[in-house]
Amino acid sequence: MSSKTDMRVDILLRTLADGEFHSGEEIANALGVSRATIWKLMKKLESWQIPLYSVTGKGYKIPGGLELLESSWLREVLTKAGSQFSNIHVLTSVDSTANFIAQHWRENPNKTVVCIAEHQTQGRGRKGRAWISPFAANLYFSIGIQVPLGLSALGGISLAVGISLANTLNRYSNQPIKIKWPNDLLVDNRKLAGILVEASGDSNDKSFLNIGIGLNWNMQTEQGKAIDQPWINLADLVDDSCSRSQILADILLELEQAFDAYQSDGLKIVARQWASLSALYRQPVRIVRTNDQLDGIEIGIESSGALKVATDSGEQIVHSGEVSLRRRH
Repeated sequence: MSSKTDMRVDILLRTLADGEFHSGEEIANALGVSRATIWKLMKKLESWQIPLYSVTGKGYKIPGGLELLESSWLREVLTKAGSQFSNIHVLTSVDSTANFIAQHWRENPNKTVVCIAEHQTQGRGRKGRAWISPFAANLYFSIGIQVPLGLSALGGISLAVGISLANTLNRYSNQPIKIKWPNDLLVDNRKLAGILVEASGDSNDKSFLNIGIGLNWNMQTEQGKAIDQPWINLADLVDDSCSRSQILADILLELEQAFDAYQSDGLKIVARQWASLSALYRQPVRIVRTNDQLDGIEIGIESSGALKVATDSGEQIVHSGEVSLRRRH
């Protein structure tokens, strides 16, 4: 979309976000466009699967309204906190926040940036899986940051991000939120969030991290029907007064501290909290690999971020790579 179309779509969404009817004439006047242009913009919203009601003589409405992210408020909060994450881009729709970060880094190397989107057309998770991204239903964001660590020292960064995320969300949640090695957050075995870390650089010097997080907020059952595992929304676990913008600001501020701690102390903080925050600690697990599987008991993590599993033949060390960790019944 052009910048002018982006602006018009944003105004249209904020007009309809209250869940009330707004006439075509009212919307056309607010945007300074023709009724034909309004029709085209409505088709754009429908392409994002935003539910729209149109009633002759009353106009358009989004049933139930929308909770949109407050970009100005987010930027102000992060700037006042002196956060390096105040360079944020809040987008209405994007192919992938991770792709945005990668492109931004090519054009603006060495500059920390955060991309947040209301909607993704090609959101992706671990192993190239599609990340379901309905409009304004969840949180989708990526962080691009350079760290003074080589790739060889970044094996545990996903766990550091996961523990930070769990700690932040547990301050709000009425149920315990746990981490499942190496990159998921669960509540009672239902997926709440996922983390994707992409790193580039050399083995011993500086690295660029592109860290993506998807967090279920208030996704409807129909919107999440393509997800191949049980899932849960954060909105069902927190007070009604909590907003997506508030949660996101706290996540970013906490993550900034987590990055600093990881650079100075590695996974020491994570290791101290693993027993209380791991969803499968001291439980029977199955590691599914490309050509085989391994059964055992999860007993902790290595300083590298690898998982320690007690098996009948002794302790085994499992690196993330192309493996899956499952609860064994």
